Amino acid sequence: MQVEITGKIVSVLPTLSGQGKNGEWIKNSFVIEWQDSGYTQHLCLEVAGQDKWDKMKQSIAVGNTVLCKFSVSSREWNQKWFTSCSCFYCANVGGNQQPQAQQPQDNSLPF
Repeated sequence: MQVEITGKIVSVLPTLSGQGKNGEWIKNSFVIEWQDSGYTQHLCLEVAGQDKWDKMKQSIAVGNTVLCKFSVSSREWNQKWFTSCSCFYCANVGGNQQPQAQQPQDNSLPF
């Protein structure tokens, strides 16, 4: 299923990478916030692959209002289900794009 949403980026998460049976992988994630029926909603979107991230990273900064297009999918592993939202398009729409260099990156874990 493909979905699009407009909202404000509230967090850019640290890059994850590793080695799998098919080679090296990399994943970046960010959290977008929007209002729905008077309630604040949050969604974590994933960008898999360095090439996709390089195309979108100029738009992805905390405080930017962006339009994101993504696909939603679920998969089973060990009789448990996991859902992911994979972003394939992200563009700044709010006119408040901030330079990436000015964004402090907090790599500390929340626990």
